[in-house]
Amino acid sequence: MQLLHGIFIALEELWAHKLRTFLTLLGNIVGVMSVMAVVSILDGADAYVEEEMIGSGSGIFRVQRMNALEIISNFEKFLKSRHNPKITYADLNYLKERVTLAAYMDAGLSTSVDVRYRRVDIESVSVEGRTENYPMLGKYDLADGRHFSSQEVIRKRNVAVIGHDVAEELYPSIDPIGKEIKVAGMPFQIAGVLDPQPRGLGGNPNLSLIIPITAFEKLFGSRQSLAISIKPKNLAEANACMDQARMVMRVRRHLGPKQEDNFGIVAQESLLNLWESISSKIYIVLVGIVSISLVVSGIIIMNIMLMSVTERTWEIGIRKALGATRRNILWQFLVESATLSMVGGFFGILAGFAVAALIAYYSPLPYAVKAWSILAGLSVTFLVGIFFGAYPAMQAARMDPIEALRYE
Repeated sequence: MQLLHGIFIALEELWAHKLRTFLTLLGNIVGVMSVMAVVSILDGADAYVEEEMIGSGSGIFRVQRMNALEIISNFEKFLKSRHNPKITYADLNYLKERVTLAAYMDAGLSTSVDVRYRRVDIESVSVEGRTENYPMLGKYDLADGRHFSSQEVIRKRNVAVIGHDVAEELYPSIDPIGKEIKVAGMPFQIAGVLDPQPRGLGGNPNLSLIIPITAFEKLFGSRQSLAISIKPKNLAEANACMDQARMVMRVRRHLGPKQEDNFGIVAQESLLNLWESISSKIYIVLVGIVSISLVVSGIIIMNIMLMSVTERTWEIGIRKALGATRRNILWQFLVESATLSMVGGFFGILAGFAVAALIAYYSPLPYAVKAWSILAGLSVTFLVGIFFGAYPAMQAARMDPIEALRYE
């Protein structure tokens, strides 16, 4: 009953001083909302990255000019890796012949150019040069038409598979299959149209087109280093397949037993682990920063509670004169302080839900509000109310009833 009575008194005080209450709770609202927004963004990013990794297939690894994981943390390795020979289309064919544990291999190059059909053009469309195996190493379902064949890759044919938005903008009322599209001024025949894909963090995947890698090198040159993606036949043999690819590349590069690799091999699982490590550190830092507002809010609550104690000195004197003990007064003001703080936390949680929904609506990140973040928000605001309300509550409990009754 004392708890309910204390909460009732606290709510009456909140309602009696609306503006002061709003300004007092603003810090709590912003703090809890920010914590929930940070949790939503990072959890959503984790889910997005994991979904993208799984979407392209488990066990896939890449042979690249540099090992991205090594050069991030080792500047000397980065400088040394800059002298590595580039990965070429000939390397891809060499690996295809000798890596027996691989099910599929693909190589990729990309750039951004303008594309055109008759008098309509689209600027900055992503153009990828790939092999015939690209559908096996990612999400490339067709809405219409077909993918290009191995013979079209070998013969450097000017064929293209276009993204959904390219088809919608250039061919709004006609079937694009078999039509011509100019890529950087060069005509290509459209073989297929991809299904619409959700918008990604790196841009719009629907505003893209895919051409044979040989046609890409014919059009844009072969100065870039390829990234070769390899999918093992059996997931259980992924590490063995990776070792085999490394051995084959070392043989091709004529590297001795004591010489380091002059290429990089990166597994998707390693990239996922790196992201998880980075995101966990970002999470700790950001939550720590936004929690500062909760501390500021706690200091404001303490000052407001001290003001409330001063305003209600005569009331405290009356309560003590009627038999209220120090514990009763202490309990009353602690309950008021905790209630004040938790009301702010409650509205902060509602604001956090709204922010998370806006993030999910305007970005590719999924809606990610975890139950533990709601409980954490309420628990933290409760502790803030208790901790910062303790001093005002003790000041009220220590008042002399006679002096309190004389107060005007």
